[in-house]
Amino acid sequence: MKLFKLLFAAVAFFSTGVLSAQLAHPHFISLNAGTNIPLSVYREIDSLSSAGANPGIYYSFEAGAYFSKLLGIGVNIGAFNNSVDDQGIIDQLKTDIRFRNLNFDITSKSWTNGYIMLGPYFSFGSQNFIVDLKVLGGIINSERPFVNIQSKDDNYEFNSAAVYGASFGVNYGVHFRIRLKGKLALRLNGEGMLATQEFEEKITETLASGASQAERRQTVTREISALNLGVGLIINL
Repeated sequence: MKLFKLLFAAVAFFSTGVLSAQLAHPHFISLNAGTNIPLSVYREIDSLSSAGANPGIYYSFEAGAYFSKLLGIGVNIGAFNNSVDDQGIIDQLKTDIRFRNLNFDITSKSWTNGYIMLGPYFSFGSQNFIVDLKVLGGIINSERPFVNIQSKDDNYEFNSAAVYGASFGVNYGVHFRIRLKGKLALRLNGEGMLATQEFEEKITETLASGASQAERRQTVTREISALNLGVGLIINL
């Protein structure tokens, strides 16, 4: 029991010291950039049109206003882009016995995802080092890319147009502010992005016979999930 009381007193003393050294209101603005890592089904191919995503880049503007030393509200506006896994499409095609021995040319654009998020920030630390925790909600708008597939050896072509989807999304993460000079600080970022989008696919195919099928449309659901890892320059206001 005495040991527990001593530990509790030590934690309370440390916490009081940290909070007294922290900025009274750790407001901030930040510009961030880094790598985007697709997660789960976003990096996988669930159909030729809903192609898998490669690692890409992200960039964002973020700002927060605080009610106290610990609690604030902020906004995160940004985007992340991912090229299509073209080789994965070819590998999937060759699982079909009809295409096993064919060679393909793939033309595609990138996944583009823009977002605006709003929500609470919980921060603690000192004037020289601050940890930010956040769980935000908002809108993610996604462009599922144009994909065109042509066989070199046979009269087969697949064309999927670019389409857009928007839905509610979640942005959660942790950030570390390291003071450089005055109010300027370095920010180390780790955050997750998550949304489920619906896309109205528009697909045309030219078969081996040379006959072009009519454009077909279908609604598909695609989970967009990714991890942003990067750095930023931050001004503590």
